[in-house]
Amino acid sequence: MSSSPKKIANHKIKITPYGGLGEIGMNCMLIETESTAILIDCGLMFSELDHFGVEFVIPNFTHMLTKKSKIKAIFATHGHEDHIGALSFALKAGIRAPIYASQFTTLMIRERLKETGMHETVPLNVMNPGGHVDIGDMRIMAASVNHSIIDAFALFIDTPLGKIIHTGDFKMDASPHFGDIMDQNVFKKAGDEGVLLLMSDSTNVEREEHGHQDVDIAERFEALFKKAEGLILISMFSSNVGRMANIFTMAEKMGKKIALTGRSMEQNVRLAHERGVISVNSNLFIPIDNLRQYDRKKVIVMSTGCQGEPRSALNRIAHAEHAHVKLDQGDLVILSSSEIPGNEVAISKLVNELFKCGADVLYDAIEDVHTSGHATRPELKKMIEMVKPKFFLPIHGEYRHLVHHATLAEECGVKSENICVVQNGEMIELGPDDIQIVEEITELRVLVAGREGEEVTKTLLKDRRKLAETGVVFCLMTREKDSGKILSKPEIIARGLVNESMESWLIDEALKVVQEQIQRYKKDLKQGVINKDFAEEIRVELRRFFDRNIGKKPTVIPVIMDV
Repeated sequence: MSSSPKKIANHKIKITPYGGLGEIGMNCMLIETESTAILIDCGLMFSELDHFGVEFVIPNFTHMLTKKSKIKAIFATHGHEDHIGALSFALKAGIRAPIYASQFTTLMIRERLKETGMHETVPLNVMNPGGHVDIGDMRIMAASVNHSIIDAFALFIDTPLGKIIHTGDFKMDASPHFGDIMDQNVFKKAGDEGVLLLMSDSTNVEREEHGHQDVDIAERFEALFKKAEGLILISMFSSNVGRMANIFTMAEKMGKKIALTGRSMEQNVRLAHERGVISVNSNLFIPIDNLRQYDRKKVIVMSTGCQGEPRSALNRIAHAEHAHVKLDQGDLVILSSSEIPGNEVAISKLVNELFKCGADVLYDAIEDVHTSGHATRPELKKMIEMVKPKFFLPIHGEYRHLVHHATLAEECGVKSENICVVQNGEMIELGPDDIQIVEEITELRVLVAGREGEEVTKTLLKDRRKLAETGVVFCLMTREKDSGKILSKPEIIARGLVNESMESWLIDEALKVVQEQIQRYKKDLKQGVINKDFAEEIRVELRRFFDRNIGKKPTVIPVIMDV
């Protein structure tokens, strides 16, 4: 076995966050030595602009591509979309390097890459806890941590300058449903030997109390299941297969059937079975389209859509639009998830619709039906105290989270000058005795529509916003190609301008404006002049008309068909 990288005193390490610092989601970070670079995570963020056709936000790979020959490996800390969801986009952009991850994470990455035909582009390598890989002048070891998904890793990175620890998303759970309890001795040992830099998850730094353990949630579920009088509907993150397996075990014990609805739910159950996490009697499951054939008191429906996604199975159920699931009085709905920032309004609307169905709805704000996968302040404090880093960089959180975590590190004995709070795009340079921001990268994100990655540019988004705010008007007519003679009466089609009661009058008046322009055009025609600016004059006059009458200037598109 080769030895760890030899320390070089004058070495400098560059760390560039492309996402995940100053926001929740889109985690992506590049770590560079003099000769080698590795990418840690490459995630996406679900967009708040879905009403403009923007489904995802992904990192902008333009700056990263300038270093593509230096990038020798990609490491995924776990399988959540905000950590692996943009990998196919990175590969398409030209970032080609072997991917290293845990067993379950590689299965999830494989499925994502298959969707875009990129699964054979680069090697997928499974890492086991305690295992390591040498990448150039770095050695990377995986350490198992607890999270709301199985097979999550922290990364211990030995560099020529010293050891860097990247915690990934983690919590300290004494009773995980699957996998080992996080081995704190690995972190303590590293701390005793010396850690140059700790980069630690900041998401839950504002929470003072210890988070619930998995066993607490399991016990609560069992009590709720026993009291339920009707159908039980549970919605949760489809990646939380540990909790799913727990529910399956309880259902089998109570003689209940499981019905799954939602593509990602079905897929992850299949992957968890392949991983060996779920091994239950196949008779436990029933097809969702056979639901009505069973006593609803004996069925647990597990659904995607806990974040209020408009096209999800749960949203269709809440609006009585699901083909097979209809809620009724006495049914129990459990939303076993936390709110992702930005989804609060959608979730609130979803909960209200579920209550309208007559069901009893339980969610995190009123009932202990979920535990976060992120360490709270006491756990974060313990991590810093175990590792005893010389330098500290808070990661994974909104800006206030990073600041709070930096304050906590200082309380734990890290010198203030050795703590660096950075946002996406701020490249830091780490030396043996200093840490500082040396460069700022702009244009950090790309808006995309769908998994195929069609970019929604700033210009396109601006146009869509304008159409949504001011509406659109089409003015249609035909004319004879050679003579220029107008052959048909003009027709106006308007969308998004006014309510139906006013629309008829508005269009009639707009047609009068167009007719005036046509009369002027005909006069020019009689004099042998074809007005080449005719369409533009119609556009300008109609915009003026609408501005006078309704106070806004819609997008006006004259369509003159020459025949």
